[in-house]
Amino acid sequence: MFNTAATLALTITLQSTPASPTPPPLPRDRPIVEIFQNLGRDLKKLPSIDTLAIVGAGAVAGVVGHNNDAPLSDWVARQDSAGYTSIGQVLGNGWTQGSAALGTYAVGLLVHDRMTIHIGSDLIRAQTLNAIITRGMKVAAGRRRPGGGPDSMPSGHTTASFASASVLNDHFGWKVGVPSFAVASFVGWSRVRDHAHWLSDVIVGAAIGTAVGHTVASGHRERSWAVIPVASSKTVAVFYVRKTS
Repeated sequence: MFNTAATLALTITLQSTPASPTPPPLPRDRPIVEIFQNLGRDLKKLPSIDTLAIVGAGAVAGVVGHNNDAPLSDWVARQDSAGYTSIGQVLGNGWTQGSAALGTYAVGLLVHDRMTIHIGSDLIRAQTLNAIITRGMKVAAGRRRPGGGPDSMPSGHTTASFASASVLNDHFGWKVGVPSFAVASFVGWSRVRDHAHWLSDVIVGAAIGTAVGHTVASGHRERSWAVIPVASSKTVAVFYVRKTS
C-alpha cells in the first residue's frame, strides 16, 4: 500500500523557453450585438478548476462567516448609521458597475483604442454573467436580510464589484488588482455595516464575483507564474514556478 505524501514546493525561477513578447491576439469584441453568443461561451467556460478553487474557498469561508452572522448583525443594529455606507451602496450598485463597463467600452470606441475596447467588453460580459448567476442564486437561496427584506444571499453589490475587480486583475495584474479588490471589499463591508446583508452573503458574493470575472478575462495576459502538479507512486507535489526568459 502506497504512502502518499502531499508536498507544496515553491521555486523561485524556472529556466524555460523565452515567452513571446507579443501578447495573445485580442478576440472580436461585440458585447452588445453578440450578447447571447458571448453568454453561451462564458457559461461553457465557467466550470473549471479555477472556478472550483475560488468558489470552494468562498464556500468554506462562508460557512465560517455564517457563525458570525448573528453576532455581527446584532452589533451593527446597536450602532449609529455610518455615512460612508452610502458610497459603497452607489459603487457596488449593478447600474453603476454596468454603466462603468459600458462607458469603458464606449471610450475605447471613441478613441479607437483596441485594448480599452477589449477591457470594456470583458467588463460588460462579466456584469451580464454575474447578474444572471446572482439573481438565480438569490431566488434559489430565498434568504431573508438582517433587516427582514428578501433576496439576501448572495450580496449583489459584492458580486458585481468583485467581478469587475477580477477582470481588471486578470488584465493588469496585482498593481491594479489589489486596489480594485480593496474597493470591492469596502463595498462588501458597507453592505454589512448598512444592515443590508449578513457577513456570509458578502463572503459568498465575493467568491462568485471573482470566479465570474476570472472566467471572462482569464488568458488575456501572459502569466509569469504557473502551477505544475507532479505525481509519482509515492509522492504528490504541486510546484509553483516562476518563468524567466
